[in-house]
Amino acid sequence: MITFATFSKPEEAHLLRMRLEAAGIPAFVQDENTVQMYWLYSNAIGGVRVQIAGEDLEAAQEFLAADTPQSSPDAVEVHCPSCGSAETAPDEFPRQMSFLSLILLNFPILIGRKQWRCGACQTVFKPVQE
Repeated sequence: MITFATFSKPEEAHLLRMRLEAAGIPAFVQDENTVQMYWLYSNAIGGVRVQIAGEDLEAAQEFLAADTPQSSPDAVEVHCPSCGSAETAPDEFPRQMSFLSLILLNFPILIGRKQWRCGACQTVFKPVQE
């Protein structure tokens, strides 16, 4: 038996074990009870280990490489209206202001602005609804 992957949480190890077993590759989870009982020992013992037989290593690697989830078909890529770049992310300013108001006023002021920031040109914009 060889260690195929390690995790800090038993739940994550069991998800991988189930995926491997669904592909016909026997897998076992080691040290899950130790980590559940003494979670601080997780790093000391190397985490929760998913182990497979040595002859199944190549098949398991191929399965995981082929089974890697692609982007969701529902996911919409937001492009910058100024430069057309796809390097966009939700603007963090409203969250920072809510956190600051929580510290200063002891309650958060929730700001509902849904703005995005372009990583290429730093333009702040609202995404166009389709």
